[in-house]
Amino acid sequence: MAERLSNHRAESVGITRKTLRLWGLVLSILGVLSRGILQNRVLGVATGTGEDLLRVLDMSGGMSAAAISLALEAVSSCAVPIFAVLLTDGFTKTKSVKNYFLRLLGVAAVSEIPYHLALTATVWGKTRNPLFSLVLALVMLYFYRTYSGLSAKNVLIKVFIFCAAILWSLMLRVDYGVPMLLIVTTLWILWNRPALRYFLAAAVAICCCVGNPLFMFSPFGFLIVGMYKGEEGFSLRPVRYALYPFLLLMVALLGWMMF
Repeated sequence: MAERLSNHRAESVGITRKTLRLWGLVLSILGVLSRGILQNRVLGVATGTGEDLLRVLDMSGGMSAAAISLALEAVSSCAVPIFAVLLTDGFTKTKSVKNYFLRLLGVAAVSEIPYHLALTATVWGKTRNPLFSLVLALVMLYFYRTYSGLSAKNVLIKVFIFCAAILWSLMLRVDYGVPMLLIVTTLWILWNRPALRYFLAAAVAICCCVGNPLFMFSPFGFLIVGMYKGEEGFSLRPVRYALYPFLLLMVALLGWMMF
C-alpha cells in the first residue's frame, strides 16, 4: 500500500509530454521576443550601426531593454535540452520514423518564413530556424539505431553520421544546431542509464557555451525535464505541430504593430 501511494504521488508530481512541450515552446518564444523585438527593433543590434546602438543605450530605458533581452535569451536556451529529450523519447516510441521525419520537416519548412518575420521582419535570412536541428537529429538517431552494434564498422559509420550532421548544421547555419546534436547524441548513448544521461548531457550543454556564453544557462532545462514522466497527455497532433509557427506569426505581428 505504501509503495502504491508513493508511486501515485510521484505520478501526480510529474509532467506529461504535452506539458513539457509547452514549456519548450514558451522558452523558445521568449528567445524570439528577445532577438526580434528587443534586440533587432528596440536596440537595433542587427540592423543598426554601432553609433545607433550607443545612442539607443544612452536613451532612458536602453540599458534596461538590453538587460531584459539578455535575460530572456539566456532563459530561452533551456528549451534546447527540453526538445532534445522530447525528440529522443519520441524517436524510441514512434511507430513510423518516416512519418515522424516528414512531420518535423514540414513544420520546420512552414516555420521558416514566420521565424524570419518575427526576428527581422523579412521573409528570409542567413540562418535556419531551430526545428531544422531536430530534423537533423532525427536522421542521426535513425542511423545510430540502424548501426547499433559496437563493431568497428558500426562505430565508424556512427562517427561519420555525427560529423555529417554537424557539418550540415554549420553549412545551413541552423540556430542551436550544434548544441542540439551534441545533447541528443549524449542522451542516446546513455539512454539506458538514466542516472548519468541528464548529468552528462548538462555537462555537454555547459561546454557549448564556448560558442555562445548565454548557453551556460541551458542546463537548467534539465531541471524541468527531471519532472517528465514519459506520458503523452491529451493533445491534438495538428494543434501541437501548428502552435510553433502560429506563435512566431504572433511575435511578427506584435513587432509590426509596435514599430
